Amino acid sequence: MKKALAILFCLASIVAIGQNNDYSINLGAYVPDQIENVPASAKKMLINKLGQLVTANGISDNQYNSRFIITPNIDVVMKEITPTSPVKVVLNLDITLYIGDGIAGTLYTSETFNVKGVGTTETKAYIQAIKRLKPKNEAMQAFISRGKENIIEYYNTNCSQIQKEARALENSGQPEEALGLMLAIPASSSCFDKSQKMTKALYITAVNRDCKLRLNEAQAIWSANQDIEAANKAAGILAGVQPEADCFTKVKALFQKIENRAKELQDRDWNYKLKVLDATKSYYDSAFEVSMARAKNQPSTVMYNVRGWY
Repeated sequence: MKKALAILFCLASIVAIGQNNDYSINLGAYVPDQIENVPASAKKMLINKLGQLVTANGISDNQYNSRFIITPNIDVVMKEITPTSPVKVVLNLDITLYIGDGIAGTLYTSETFNVKGVGTTETKAYIQAIKRLKPKNEAMQAFISRGKENIIEYYNTNCSQIQKEARALENSGQPEEALGLMLAIPASSSCFDKSQKMTKALYITAVNRDCKLRLNEAQAIWSANQDIEAANKAAGILAGVQPEADCFTKVKALFQKIENRAKELQDRDWNYKLKVLDATKSYYDSAFEVSMARAKNQPSTVMYNVRGWY
């Protein structure tokens, strides 16, 4: 536990805390494989519970990469097997939660919660104990609030460096990664307003690049074969293009050709639709959609450093 951990995001739920539904603080709820003596199903419950604790004290649940994590350590204070029929397992646990910068390895705050669980098996006793972690508990609220303040301060202090890193990513041909970095800046940080112009420019760069790639891929598929299978595949690719992209006019022209051919082939309405520009949606909303979709398709292993936290 006191070393750099390889983290599989299939075991993590990325959640957010903040003041509104859009530009919140990303916080990854993580239970490492290395946590000792906790049954697998209880670990899964703990992951879900950490997500609930954070979102109940914030706003939304995001599948989004975060440098900041909330992670637990569990100590068994007491374990008892009752002489009853059926036999019951009684567990008294100290669950210590930690919030910090998992990349830099900086612990921000921690809090210990004593909980008790009773079940017909040890696993069920663990699960019942974990369920007793309450999001509206005053100590829990204060703990998460302290973590939030530290995360905001990170962005306030490191704004120029974050922007520099984003520019370096863009210059190396990684505008999507640069956009993700900027989108992690919370609205409550002073860095947010300073970065909006740059974030919007990165969004346009990212969607233009994505549009070209999708258009070329769809054209290649359609040129090779113009049957219904190719039509469906090409249209599925084009349907992901953002309408703000410079090449969207070309996308619409190709889509129309494919749609007309598909209707000829199957003599019925087609289910594929291009995205429509929504005047009520901010570029930030669209940027989050783009970034979230990309994050889901990225490699799922990252290194977190929690040395000295426990």
